[in-house]
Amino acid sequence: MNKTLIIGLDGVGFDGLRRLVAERQCPTLGRLMQNGACCQLESTFPPITTVAWTSLATGKNPGKHGIFEFMVSRRGDRQPMLANATARDGEAIWEIAHRAGLRVIVTNFPCTYPPVALNGVMIADFMTPRGRRDFVSPPELLNEIETNLGPYRLYLTQTYARGQVDAVIDELIAEAQYKSRVNRYLMRRFQWDLFITHLWGTDRIQHELWHITDPAHPRHDVVESRHYRPKILAYWQEVDRQIDRMIQEAGPGTSVWIVSDHGFGPIHWYCSFNLWLLQQGFLTLKTDALSRIKWALFQLGITPELAYRASRHWLFHRIRPPRGMSLDPRSVGWLSRCFLSFSDVDWKRTTVYSKGNYGQMFVNLRGREPHGIVAPGREYEDVRERLIARLRDVVDPVSGQRLIGPIWKREELYAGPHVEHAPDICFLPHDMRYLALGNTDFTSRRFITGAFGNSGGHRLHGVLLAQGEHIRSGVELGQAKIYDVLPSLLYSMGLSIPTDIDGQLIAELFEPQYLCAHPPRYQQAVSSQAQRQSVEFTPEEQAEVEARLRSLGYLA
Repeated sequence: MNKTLIIGLDGVGFDGLRRLVAERQCPTLGRLMQNGACCQLESTFPPITTVAWTSLATGKNPGKHGIFEFMVSRRGDRQPMLANATARDGEAIWEIAHRAGLRVIVTNFPCTYPPVALNGVMIADFMTPRGRRDFVSPPELLNEIETNLGPYRLYLTQTYARGQVDAVIDELIAEAQYKSRVNRYLMRRFQWDLFITHLWGTDRIQHELWHITDPAHPRHDVVESRHYRPKILAYWQEVDRQIDRMIQEAGPGTSVWIVSDHGFGPIHWYCSFNLWLLQQGFLTLKTDALSRIKWALFQLGITPELAYRASRHWLFHRIRPPRGMSLDPRSVGWLSRCFLSFSDVDWKRTTVYSKGNYGQMFVNLRGREPHGIVAPGREYEDVRERLIARLRDVVDPVSGQRLIGPIWKREELYAGPHVEHAPDICFLPHDMRYLALGNTDFTSRRFITGAFGNSGGHRLHGVLLAQGEHIRSGVELGQAKIYDVLPSLLYSMGLSIPTDIDGQLIAELFEPQYLCAHPPRYQQAVSSQAQRQSVEFTPEEQAEVEARLRSLGYLA
């Protein structure tokens, strides 16, 4: 079997990739598109890092693997914990390959902390709590890497503010260079059959700096764009250069797969759906004095939106910590005390609440939620039907156009033992420039407000590029699903495909003669849950990672 190199480029979509290739910024990726096979990948719902990459690695929908967000419910209760490798049900590709006797190296892939012991190497991802040194397996390898290559770069800290663009791009370029150096070092240091790596910066640069390269964005500034667009392109050139170096280090005959978890596009407006639920009567506030005062201040405009806009003013730049740093977790409690939040919700009179950035609605269900009031069965279904009917009538008050596109009940998206933890109603806007903002409980006193944080957001379609022996050359295929990557990779490596996955072999990727001579083989699935060591985060570690994810816009 030839070696296989899988490079995950977080957030890269086909449209953006085509533009970069057409402008000759990414010749390596252009050659892969020209000499291999490529297609769009439909992502999961929601199309976010922890969910989509876990689905790609397992070939399963979130109802089976159990991860629906950056936080997951603990087994047996509703207390949230950080999404991590021990929360995942089902084997990932590296575990399947390890069990088949292959030598495997995995670096920085999302939801791999704590790392598992493989016939090879695993380096975990950015959700490792700061200060922990147990994110590498075998553990003694971390000191070796840092002795030769310097302190390991697990985290990104710089985020956009006017005058801070250089710091953002410099950090992202340094991340791409460092992780490529580590990967090439490991390629030389160990024998391997399968190498899997992930680059996070391709996602972060689009979240932070989309408006600089998009003339149609409301926050686009011509002077800023003229100054920084060349440096943004230099980042993509550096990513392409490092991909080429990793491919060259892997050696001739290596099959190369470039995959992404979702695409990207602009964000123009934020939608505060908890405010909408309050206006529609699904959500009710407490009537005590403190909540009344906070509601009155909220109506006057004393909101997280005001605080954020004020904090980004140049007058505060010397005292403002950059977003992305591990802010003092106690500040979260301070914000909840100062601004209207879920602490002011009367859960005994609330039937629905919203949590998450992509249209996730949760019924306050008895027996599942800590203070659930909606009875399972007919009452639950009635609440969902009323909610769907109201969502279909939502319009943009400025344009008068209907806001909501597809709406799903959870069982229409998910299947498996974890469906009970899924959002009860999921939806997407007609126009993805509207973001159902969920990183604060009550964002603004206006249901729709201009985007004031990240200027770029996720889209539903990522990419797959593949080049290697028995893979067709120079073809663009129809759309595939992110679940289809796992069975296609296993087939290309000559391994059997588990029978319990949701993905299907992308047969069009492969030469017809080879496919005819080598029909895919299937095997009974193996549970790896018992093989993983459980992980416990201290309250301080949990709070630190939550604060870091919150500062990046990933958590409420």
